[in-house]
Amino acid sequence: MAHAVTLWPFLLFGVIEPALLIWAYAILLQDPKSYYLGQVPHSILADASFKPQAELVVLLLGNVYLLLALLAVVCIWTSHRRVAIFYLLAVAVADLGHIYAIYRVWGETFWDLNQWNDMMWGNVGVSAFLHVNRLATVLGLFGRGRK
Repeated sequence: MAHAVTLWPFLLFGVIEPALLIWAYAILLQDPKSYYLGQVPHSILADASFKPQAELVVLLLGNVYLLLALLAVVCIWTSHRRVAIFYLLAVAVADLGHIYAIYRVWGETFWDLNQWNDMMWGNVGVSAFLHVNRLATVLGLFGRGRK
Protein backbone atom coordinates (compact mmCIF):
# COMPACT_ATOMS: atom_id res chain seq x y z
CA MET A 1 0.00 0.00 0.00
CA ALA A 2 1.31 3.45 -0.90
CA HIS A 3 1.48 5.92 1.95
CA ALA A 4 0.74 9.65 1.83
CA VAL A 5 4.17 10.57 3.23
CA THR A 6 7.70 9.50 2.35
CA LEU A 7 9.69 6.85 4.20
CA TRP A 8 11.26 8.91 7.04
CA PRO A 9 8.01 10.63 8.13
CA PHE A 10 6.16 7.34 7.74
CA LEU A 11 8.60 5.54 10.03
CA LEU A 12 8.81 8.42 12.51
CA PHE A 13 5.11 9.27 12.80
CA GLY A 14 3.54 5.97 11.79
CA VAL A 15 5.78 3.54 13.69
CA ILE A 16 8.24 5.15 16.14
CA GLU A 17 5.97 7.81 17.65
CA PRO A 18 3.02 5.43 18.19
CA ALA A 19 5.39 2.92 19.79
CA LEU A 20 6.75 5.62 22.13
CA LEU A 21 3.21 6.69 23.04
CA ILE A 22 2.19 3.11 23.84
CA TRP A 23 5.40 2.70 25.87
CA ALA A 24 4.59 5.89 27.83
CA TYR A 25 1.05 4.58 28.36
CA ALA A 26 2.38 1.29 29.75
CA ILE A 27 4.85 3.04 32.08
CA LEU A 28 2.15 5.38 33.28
CA LEU A 29 -0.23 2.50 34.03
CA GLN A 30 2.49 0.58 35.84
CA ASP A 31 3.32 3.37 38.30
CA PRO A 32 1.09 6.47 38.03
CA LYS A 33 2.60 8.07 41.14
CA SER A 34 6.19 7.97 39.86
CA TYR A 35 5.02 9.29 36.51
CA TYR A 36 3.21 12.12 38.29
CA LEU A 37 6.16 13.02 40.50
CA GLY A 38 8.56 12.94 37.55
CA GLN A 39 6.78 15.83 35.85
CA VAL A 40 8.70 18.47 37.80
CA PRO A 41 12.27 18.67 39.08
CA HIS A 42 12.81 17.93 42.74
CA SER A 43 13.95 21.51 43.30
CA ILE A 44 10.44 22.85 42.61
CA LEU A 45 8.47 19.90 43.96
CA ALA A 46 6.36 21.64 46.59
CA ASP A 47 3.97 18.85 47.50
CA ALA A 48 4.76 15.22 46.80
CA SER A 49 1.31 14.00 47.80
CA PHE A 50 -0.57 11.90 45.29
CA LYS A 51 -4.27 12.41 45.75
CA PRO A 52 -6.94 10.42 43.91
CA GLN A 53 -7.58 13.43 41.66
CA ALA A 54 -3.92 13.42 40.58
CA GLU A 55 -4.07 9.70 39.85
CA LEU A 56 -7.20 10.19 37.76
CA VAL A 57 -5.58 12.99 35.73
CA VAL A 58 -2.47 10.86 35.12
CA LEU A 59 -4.55 7.88 34.00
CA LEU A 60 -6.64 10.11 31.72
CA LEU A 61 -3.41 11.45 30.21
CA GLY A 62 -2.39 7.87 29.53
CA ASN A 63 -5.65 7.38 27.67
CA VAL A 64 -4.81 10.43 25.53
CA TYR A 65 -1.41 8.85 24.74
CA LEU A 66 -3.16 5.69 23.59
CA LEU A 67 -5.61 7.72 21.49
CA LEU A 68 -2.75 9.67 19.87
CA ALA A 69 -0.92 6.43 19.06
CA LEU A 70 -3.98 5.03 17.31
CA LEU A 71 -4.69 8.30 15.47
CA ALA A 72 -1.09 8.44 14.28
CA VAL A 73 -1.35 4.98 12.80
CA VAL A 74 -4.65 5.75 11.07
CA CYS A 75 -3.63 9.18 9.77
CA ILE A 76 -0.06 8.37 8.71
CA TRP A 77 -0.75 4.94 7.23
CA THR A 78 -3.46 6.40 4.97
CA SER A 79 -2.94 6.91 1.27
CA HIS A 80 -4.69 10.30 1.49
CA ARG A 81 -2.05 13.02 1.76
CA ARG A 82 -4.47 15.71 3.00
CA VAL A 83 -5.43 13.55 5.98
CA ALA A 84 -1.78 13.01 6.92
CA ILE A 85 -0.86 16.69 6.45
CA PHE A 86 -3.80 18.02 8.48
CA TYR A 87 -3.06 15.48 11.21
CA LEU A 88 0.59 16.61 11.31
CA LEU A 89 -0.45 20.28 11.45
CA ALA A 90 -2.88 19.63 14.30
CA VAL A 91 -0.30 17.70 16.30
CA ALA A 92 2.36 20.36 15.54
CA VAL A 93 0.11 22.96 17.20
CA ALA A 94 -0.37 20.59 20.15
CA ASP A 95 3.44 20.19 20.39
CA LEU A 96 3.75 23.92 21.06
CA GLY A 97 1.03 23.81 23.71
CA HIS A 98 2.75 20.82 25.30
CA ILE A 99 6.10 22.59 25.48
CA TYR A 100 4.49 25.80 26.76
CA ALA A 101 2.73 23.89 29.55
CA ILE A 102 6.09 22.54 30.72
CA TYR A 103 7.63 26.02 30.56
CA ARG A 104 4.72 27.50 32.50
CA VAL A 105 5.16 25.03 35.37
CA TRP A 106 8.96 24.85 35.36
CA GLY A 107 9.50 28.61 35.00
CA GLU A 108 13.14 29.64 34.78
CA THR A 109 14.20 26.07 35.60
CA PHE A 110 13.00 25.27 32.06
CA TRP A 111 16.19 26.87 30.69
CA ASP A 112 18.56 25.03 33.06
CA LEU A 113 19.42 21.78 31.26
CA ASN A 114 21.22 20.52 34.38
CA GLN A 115 17.81 20.37 36.10
CA TRP A 116 16.21 18.32 33.34
CA ASN A 117 15.19 14.77 34.23
CA ASP A 118 14.28 12.01 31.79
CA MET A 119 10.67 13.15 31.83
CA MET A 120 11.72 16.68 30.81
CA TRP A 121 13.82 15.37 27.92
CA GLY A 122 10.78 13.46 26.72
CA ASN A 123 8.34 16.30 27.27
CA VAL A 124 10.44 19.00 25.64
CA GLY A 125 13.30 17.40 23.73
CA VAL A 126 11.28 14.72 21.96
CA SER A 127 8.33 17.08 21.41
CA ALA A 128 10.59 19.70 19.81
CA PHE A 129 12.26 17.07 17.60
CA LEU A 130 8.88 15.73 16.46
CA HIS A 131 7.58 19.28 15.91
CA VAL A 132 10.47 20.19 13.60
CA ASN A 133 10.00 16.94 11.67
CA ARG A 134 6.24 17.50 11.40
CA LEU A 135 6.78 20.95 9.90
CA ALA A 136 9.49 19.64 7.56
CA THR A 137 7.09 16.95 6.36
CA VAL A 138 4.25 19.43 5.82
CA LEU A 139 6.62 21.70 3.87
CA GLY A 140 7.71 18.77 1.71
CA LEU A 141 11.35 18.83 2.83
CA PHE A 142 11.43 15.01 2.90
CA GLY A 143 9.68 14.74 -0.47
CA ARG A 144 6.05 15.03 -1.40
CA GLY A 145 4.85 11.47 -0.97
CA ARG A 146 1.62 10.39 -2.59
CA LYS A 147 -0.84 13.08 -3.64
